[in-house]
Amino acid sequence: MSLNISSLSISAGEVKLVVDGELSCERGERVALVGESGSGKSLTGLSVLKLLPENLNIEGKIEVDGTEVLKLEGEELRRFRWEKVAMVFQDPSSSLNPLMTVGEQVAEALIYHGFKGSKEELKEKVVELFKMAQIPEAEKRINAYPHHLSGGLKQRVAIAMALACSPNYLIADEPTTALDVTVQKRILELLKELSKKRKMGTVLITHDMAVVEEFAERVFVMYSGFTVESGSKEEIFRKPLHPYTEGLIASSPKLTGIAKRRLPAIPGNVPEPSNRPEGCPFHPRCPKVKEVCRRELPPAVKIENRTVRCFFPNY
Repeated sequence: MSLNISSLSISAGEVKLVVDGELSCERGERVALVGESGSGKSLTGLSVLKLLPENLNIEGKIEVDGTEVLKLEGEELRRFRWEKVAMVFQDPSSSLNPLMTVGEQVAEALIYHGFKGSKEELKEKVVELFKMAQIPEAEKRINAYPHHLSGGLKQRVAIAMALACSPNYLIADEPTTALDVTVQKRILELLKELSKKRKMGTVLITHDMAVVEEFAERVFVMYSGFTVESGSKEEIFRKPLHPYTEGLIASSPKLTGIAKRRLPAIPGNVPEPSNRPEGCPFHPRCPKVKEVCRRELPPAVKIENRTVRCFFPNY
């Protein structure tokens, strides 16, 4: 039982936004999809639910517990969303309806996906979901509007809504970006606990390697639409193979045990998909670039249980 993405291509006309994307997640496993803004992470996550804009073309293979997602249409697709795979979107303030109470919104999701109980049973179910998401005073909070709640509580409401139909997999797109460090830690702990308790595969999309280290069991690193490295969290942090992964880890602040230091930065920016350089897309920023990197795109190479797309990986 697993979620698998292979050879994923997402394009807008002639422009490739994601190229040969790869991702996998087992039931009960915690996986991080990491990279800077513009790397293609969110597009990859949205593709699992076929939520991409209609003007984008998608090819490749997305399989969830044996179901080929790209073939789903109509009622099959509607039931697949939230019942098999659910998503917590990046900004709960924009994903929640400001004109409805948060309890009504979670109840609406339940009704839409076939809840048949009485009004009282529906209310009890919503309160149960709020408690599962560790929302304090759940019975009172169901009557609150989104603007009454803090960012952390709104994110918990979004998690409660995503869990309403007991999905096998949860995709969380930058769920802690706008939160302070204390609330961020609580949200990550909640997602870890729910993943374990419900045997739910969880894909966390993030740009923050400190969050990856705190949360993930396996890691997929994206850059400019390509999956450039994957492996277990321990292997990735102990010995990153790709120079980009190495740069992400080096530029990530350590919260404990390290004296104050100036963090190195990766020079430059992620290229626009319409303006990728020839050869390896990372070569203009790479400290280890060779002439072949400027001419040719490196293939994805298997090294034991890991994959890396680099001509000169850090063995």
